[in-house]
Amino acid sequence: MGNTILFKTPKHGSLLHYPLLEAFRTSFPKGVVNSLYGRGANVIPPVMQSGKVNVLTLIGSSRVADELQRQHPKLNRLRSIMSLDAKNAAIILPDADVNIAVQECLLGTLSFNGQRCTAIKIIWAHRSIVDKFLAQFGSEVSKLKPGMPWDAKVQITPLPEPAKPQYLADIIADAKAGGASIVNEGGEKRRLPCSGQRLFTRLKKACNSTGKNNLGLSFRSLYMTMSRNLSSI
Repeated sequence: MGNTILFKTPKHGSLLHYPLLEAFRTSFPKGVVNSLYGRGANVIPPVMQSGKVNVLTLIGSSRVADELQRQHPKLNRLRSIMSLDAKNAAIILPDADVNIAVQECLLGTLSFNGQRCTAIKIIWAHRSIVDKFLAQFGSEVSKLKPGMPWDAKVQITPLPEPAKPQYLADIIADAKAGGASIVNEGGEKRRLPCSGQRLFTRLKKACNSTGKNNLGLSFRSLYMTMSRNLSSI
């Protein structure tokens, strides 16, 4: 059968992988590409403990990688291909075109809400151009429209976990305590016109009253998936 793959979908946004299943089914022999759903802490340990995994690939933290490797009974036979603890940096040199740098950094930091491993995490700008860069970058960030993903021209959407807004607020407070300042207007806190919690309530009512739609996908499953993916900013 070749290199059989067992793909664990992310804990957030698993529903988005549904369209890929048909592509896998029509492109590979039966049993070659398999998907696994659920919380990683519950579904991954039995797989690793079976000893049947020959290659482990992971994009995540070194802590999780260590835990997964230790669960394999034959660690000497386990190959690992990993990208861990990425802190991707953008470096802006004195001769850089600031206009291009601003647009590229905006794309690198905030596209997909920054919820991707390749997102820029830190920007290093030369002191000779840092003020100019910050002024333009802050102005462009302020122009981004917040809202729900299905609204027109929205560029900043809710965070994927209920605790994330407070987590980011704590990071901002810590940075300010260390001497940092907020350069974009309204950057400390911005609220969406519709909070995630109100959306969850409406979906939950639909789950209780409707049950399933014509596609066979339960509203309850949709609600649980969306409730894991949306929270108010």
